[in-house]
Amino acid sequence: MCAMRFAPSQLIVSLSYDLNNPMKIRAKHKVAGMLLLDRDHANRLEKGWNVPGVYLLLDRPDHEGRWGAYVGKATTPGLRHRVLQQLKDRDHWYRALLIRYESNEDETLNSSEAGWLEGRLYDHLVKAGQVDLRNRNRPRDPTLSDDDETSLIDYLLPIESVLRLIGHTLYPLPADASDGGGPLFKPIKPEPRPVKPAPYVSPLGLGPNPYLMRNPTPEKVRKKVALIMAGKHPRVMGKDPSRPA
Repeated sequence: MCAMRFAPSQLIVSLSYDLNNPMKIRAKHKVAGMLLLDRDHANRLEKGWNVPGVYLLLDRPDHEGRWGAYVGKATTPGLRHRVLQQLKDRDHWYRALLIRYESNEDETLNSSEAGWLEGRLYDHLVKAGQVDLRNRNRPRDPTLSDDDETSLIDYLLPIESVLRLIGHTLYPLPADASDGGGPLFKPIKPEPRPVKPAPYVSPLGLGPNPYLMRNPTPEKVRKKVALIMAGKHPRVMGKDPSRPA
């Protein structure tokens, strides 16, 4: 496997040299382990993914960037069994994003935690302008302790980052987005060169004098000379000759 890091999303993406293998995604400093699975390769899913968790069945984005999704959870026997079942039950999806607890191999999400995360993902996606949810009803949301809810909230941002990484944005992009609106790409524009101010010139010939002008036009010069010749142009004694009167 070869690993790639995409800053600033803090995601570690492992790509297999065998293109038929799933893409493994780990959120740095988070407890979520994620797997992006193509429908055609669902039967190759490792048995290690037969653990409780939640999953998203993803439709291909259309020409406007809108996409459909189904949010589900798996408890017993686990995610692998549920995704293989969805191959038969649902034909709309082309990819599945699987999410499980991964910080400790001896621990998994319990049924209540998976149900809570399923409900929060539903709430998150149903508000998104680019997503059409295929769930008929909102999943039930079990009551958890404040500590449990706080730890599960850490899953939401990495999941959104992964969705945007694979081209499933949640909200319409502004028309003037220079980089496609993605969080992973930020074009670096060169700093503009400072514009040097136009030099002061004298309408009365060379040499410093208090009648210097910047960006003179023939009309401005005629008016300036007329004032000087008529003695009506104010002359400031001791004035810095590099500045206009």
